[in-house]
This record gives sequence, structure tokens and C-alpha cells, in this order.
Amino acid sequence: MFVMPAVADGDSFNQAYKNMLTVYGNANLDEIIDEDDIEYVQGIIDGTEDETQFADANYDGQIDEDDIAQIELIIAGEEDYLVILDMNNRTVTVPMPVERIISSSRLDSTRMLIQLGAQDKIVGCSYPDPSRSYDPIRYAAPELENLPDPGSYNDINVELVASLEPDVIFVVATVNADEIQEKIQVPTIALTSAGDLWVSDMLRIIGAVTGNDEKARDLINYSKEKVDEIARITSEIPDEDRPVVYCCGGGWAGGDIICKCDGWKPEIYWAGGLNAAEYPTSIVVSKEQVIKWNPDVILVHAGNTADIEAILSDPVLQTINAVKNKRVYFIQIASNGGGVLGTHLAGVHYLAKLFYPDKFEDLDVEAEGNEIFEHLYGVDGLYTILAEARDFYRWD
Repeated sequence: MFVMPAVADGDSFNQAYKNMLTVYGNANLDEIIDEDDIEYVQGIIDGTEDETQFADANYDGQIDEDDIAQIELIIAGEEDYLVILDMNNRTVTVPMPVERIISSSRLDSTRMLIQLGAQDKIVGCSYPDPSRSYDPIRYAAPELENLPDPGSYNDINVELVASLEPDVIFVVATVNADEIQEKIQVPTIALTSAGDLWVSDMLRIIGAVTGNDEKARDLINYSKEKVDEIARITSEIPDEDRPVVYCCGGGWAGGDIICKCDGWKPEIYWAGGLNAAEYPTSIVVSKEQVIKWNPDVILVHAGNTADIEAILSDPVLQTINAVKNKRVYFIQIASNGGGVLGTHLAGVHYLAKLFYPDKFEDLDVEAEGNEIFEHLYGVDGLYTILAEARDFYRWD
């Protein structure tokens, strides 16, 4: 029997259920509900297969022919309901089909709904502030700007949500989803983009609920292929030849921007760098610690030209390799969640060329970034807009 992780957070969920669709009916614990699951449930009934967590497709406490009937309905897209395990390890029953969605899992769930082609189901959501002119939502789904904003954290307006009569509500995992669900009597699914570069867990859950599970699998495979394009080259580079990379910046802490350590970043690893920081999340560090790390490259997340100049001209930092060689660059590496599909994929290519300009001499980062964003959002030129707005390094 599959055992749920003891800690309910994005990282432990991802580690426990990696590459698995957490929908009841996925009896063989892969990433799709199909004929193999019918065969597996029949094996459980016959005593030739072990029971698994998601084999009880109709969630009635027993595994029998009724579960096979539910799986057949799911495969045909004719199910009356789905039972989902959300990313807070909560079991949520969702009446199907879903036509009205409140997207309150920050901006991440809204981006994914757009990528899945389900933005027409959104009846309420947060929308990027005008200052975030580079956010793809503003170009791919401008019609969402005028929708009611129910909030995204502990500020969720339950009265407004109830008035919009949603079929399902997506909230961030730090919100008390049980309380919201009890108050509004609407299925409430907790999600987080933590734990995975291409946020596959969120994609699988949202894809299943909206009837776009095939599209979700396509996006996951596309994301892996894009990362593998770079990793095939960088994986051959020995550690002694890899640059040590330090990522700093962001508006989450006071003090010098160089001391705002943004933690360990998977994009740096996939692009062939060594993360200077081993911290999994953001933390304040001292300049002495940065000097001790002696990074070859410094990345400034969401900064401005004054930030780079401040780092390069700081007399205390002049012994650092990145400062001596002027290898300090801007990056948009964490935007509204631990993994934003699109920004991070393009970021891997951008970083790879920054780290290894000779190995990736023929890589057109801007063209590749625009192709990635167009594949995800259906709009051309979005990477160019992001690169210009965030002052990314540009190659001639």
C-alpha cells in the first residue's frame, strides 16, 4: 500500500508522488488513468495485485467492480465526479464537469489554466499589477483583468467567492483550504508550485480537474525535453570546470541586495552551474559569507541597473571572481512561486549561455525563449518583452 508523506508541503508531496497522477482511479500509480488501471483493479479483485492508494476509484472504502466502472467513466470523460488528492494531502471530491473556477493559488494556477486552454472557465482570479508589464498573463489573457479578485493568501474574500458560484476553488497550500471549503461548500484544492522545476504536480491536478489531462502531460513532456536539451551538454562538465553561482535579490528582505540570498536554484544546476548557497529557500547572509563562497557568477533576481552597479563598485566585494570579471547579471528566477513554467524554462537556456558562451555559441536565447513562451501561451515575443523589462544580458 502506498504511504502518504508525513509532512504536507510542496517538496514532500513532490518527492512522494513524483511523476504520479494523484487522482483516485490511478490504480497502477503512473501519470494517466487508462485501460492499464482497469486491468490493475481486476488484479486486486482477483488477488494477483496489491492494493494501492488510488485504486479505490469511487472512494467508497472498498475495491470492487464499481471502481472499474468509475475508471471506465473517467477514461470516456463521462465521470460525474473525481476524487483528488491535493498538495496538502487532502482528499477533495470535485463534481464534473467543472465550468466555473476561482483561481486563487497566487498567479501560478492562473498561468497554468491559460497554458491548458482553460482560461474561459475562470470567474475570479488575481491579475498581474500593471508594473508587471512583462507577465505573460497580460498578453495571453487580457480579458481576465476585469474579473473579480478574490485574493490569494489569507486575504481571500469568501463572500465574494461564494457570490461567483464556482464549481471549484484553487488556493495556495499555505491557506486553510478546509476552512474555505466548509464556509462556501465548494471543493477547494490546495496547490503549490514548490518542489519541481516544471511544476508537474500542479499541472496534473489542474489538468485532471479541467478535463485537460492530456494537455498537461504534453506540457510536462515538453518542459522535460527543453531542460534535457541543455542538460545533455552540461551533464558532461566535471564539477571542477563548473562556475560557482550565487543568486541574490528580490524584494523580500531589507539591507544590501547582495545579502538577500535567494537560496538553491534548480535552474542553476540544470544550466551547468554550482549553487554557492545550499539553502533551499531565501535567507539573509553576510557579505563575508558571499566572499567566502567566492562565486564566479552572481545573478540578481528582479533588480535594476543600480543593483548591479552597487555590487560591482562595492569595495568589500572586489576579491570575488564574479566582481573581478564583471559577471553579474539580471535574472527572473522566481516569480510568484517556486516554479513558473515558461520563465524557468527560458531561464535555463539563458543561464547556460551565460555560464558557457563557447559551448552554447549557436544558441539563440531570445529566439528559444520566444518559442517556449509561444508554445505555452500562444503569443509571440513574450520572452523579448521579459528580457527588455528585466534588463537581461543580450548577445549581439
